[in-house]
Amino acid sequence: MDPEPRREASPGSAESAPTASVPYSGTVTILFSDIRGFTEYTEQYGDEAAYRVLREHNAIVRKQIEALGGTVVKTQGDSFMVSFSTARGAILCAIAIQRAIGERSQSETGARIAVGIGINTGEPIEEGGDYFGSMVNLAARICAAAGPGEIFVSEPTRQVAGRLEGVEYVDRGLRDLKGFQEPQRLSEVRWARPERRALGGAASSDARGTETQAEIDVIREAIAALTRVLGISHLDDPTFRPLLECQAKATDLRLALSRAVTEAHPLSAQRLTTALQPFVDLLALVADRESLEDRRWSELEAAVASAFGRQLVSVAARGRLSAGAAAPRATSAPAPPEPAAPPSGARASLVQRPPAPPVDPRAAGVRWWTTAHEAWIEWKASGIAWAHVLRTLLAKHPHLLSVPIRESADQGDGLLAAGYLLLLEHVENLLPTFLAAAVERALAGVDGAPTPAALGARLYEVLVTEGRLRETYATFLRDVMVAAVPNPGLWADAGVVEHEDATVVITRPGRAVGDAREVRRRLTDEEERSVERLFTLTVQPLTTRLVYVKRGELLRSSRDLEFRLTRGGMPSDQGWYVVLRTGLVVSREPRKLELAGVSLPGLGREHFGAWIAVFNPDPHAAAPYELSVTVKPPETLLQRPSVFGEPPRRA
Repeated sequence: MDPEPRREASPGSAESAPTASVPYSGTVTILFSDIRGFTEYTEQYGDEAAYRVLREHNAIVRKQIEALGGTVVKTQGDSFMVSFSTARGAILCAIAIQRAIGERSQSETGARIAVGIGINTGEPIEEGGDYFGSMVNLAARICAAAGPGEIFVSEPTRQVAGRLEGVEYVDRGLRDLKGFQEPQRLSEVRWARPERRALGGAASSDARGTETQAEIDVIREAIAALTRVLGISHLDDPTFRPLLECQAKATDLRLALSRAVTEAHPLSAQRLTTALQPFVDLLALVADRESLEDRRWSELEAAVASAFGRQLVSVAARGRLSAGAAAPRATSAPAPPEPAAPPSGARASLVQRPPAPPVDPRAAGVRWWTTAHEAWIEWKASGIAWAHVLRTLLAKHPHLLSVPIRESADQGDGLLAAGYLLLLEHVENLLPTFLAAAVERALAGVDGAPTPAALGARLYEVLVTEGRLRETYATFLRDVMVAAVPNPGLWADAGVVEHEDATVVITRPGRAVGDAREVRRRLTDEEERSVERLFTLTVQPLTTRLVYVKRGELLRSSRDLEFRLTRGGMPSDQGWYVVLRTGLVVSREPRKLELAGVSLPGLGREHFGAWIAVFNPDPHAAAPYELSVTVKPPETLLQRPSVFGEPPRRA
């Protein structure tokens, strides 16, 4: 399927090249550091003690900055703003500062100071030796997000610096930072002391004596608390996303703490407490819900909502979360079970529910239904998370969502239909016990003993109408994209890869869905690269087709990306798009296409690209869609005519 280019009308007169109106610098890495709790320290110990601490802190920081080639841009109170010509230099300086302050604090018997550091890389505005712009503001906000003893870096800094010996980057996820509309992905810098790396990363309990053992004991207690968090279950929805996201964070922290013990990473008690506190608060909300006083409940509610979102607090308040506080096990044989409510043990919603009803034998001839239903039953019994099984299925059959469910049993040796357990789970979540009664409902509309074809048609109608797929298929697709983009990804009809010197347009040579072959056209003429490309997509009932746009290697200049969807010449919003921050990191969750189209400036600089998923919610008829994609330099973007007006002429 080759796209049809649409050429833009040339301007009536030549225009001069745009010039920069502000003095931009080259690529610079900005580091901000700030003493944590300095105001409280001053109030507790007095001005003289605080001034002495500040002078010691400033001497330590300036010494490391000078040693690693940084330039102090400005200072304000207990904060430093420093510029570096390299991202690696900034990270190594931050590590040196934290190490020096840590060693100084260990020798102190009184209160100890701690510093948070934030780093960002970009091209700020430079004037008079100072730097301005959003890139600098982001560095300051990253510093504010870092806890005591922590170093946080932006995604550009992490990419530019690359791997450093003895340094580990720990993904801290997307953070909402003040003054920025889009969440920013941050990473924490971890490092090991040189003498410990020389020992192969093994911690020596004799090296630090009882202090080291005490730290290890504290870490193990923290790991035990995180394990309890992983035992929390939602009594109604085992795939409740806010809980799964919280538990994913708990898993990351537990892994980091385990490494802190085995690899001897430095970890202060204050830093550990800060990282662990949201999980402790959640456990208190869940386990002590009935006994908490109103004031304490409000404090915990605010803390948990800030860390994990309001939805998790809401279900905890309704008592729908179980912390798995199990009673002691009986040593003798248990008595015969009596009818009662299922106990709230860990993962009770998975292992203590009544088993999923078997596939109705009357539907044995309907292969797509029985294969998907049997796969759903097997998955339910396994206790594997929905997101994990989804990624596994799509890694094996990336074109699953492009094949109608009724045709899925005819592909992939009949195994493709098993992947549609995902759609059955979506319906079952909306309508509990739907699958158990679906065959009975289908037979109610058929006279006599139906043929497999007739029963299959009726089952499909029940799935669509009573299962509300026409209304909710878009939601199902969005949930899939959240878990599957960019990895493992989905099969796409076409793609556009933007390099510095060429645009590569990728299409499929045939009409077969799932065909892995590609046809690549490399375009080097700037005018040909910048035309509006039209991809014609025939989308079968309740299926999805995808197109992607991404930056190629060595794309130095920024490009602007625009796309819009039409159906029969009229604007359509039947699609989702996902913006990528990097090739492996999503910038934000899927968003619905807009009737007027979507504009994403900054391809190659502000973002890595986008996936566009076009879906057909009609359960019975295929639908033709036209997806137009334009990638061009920002200075050549012209004002587009109304999407309701006369379309541009085809080239």
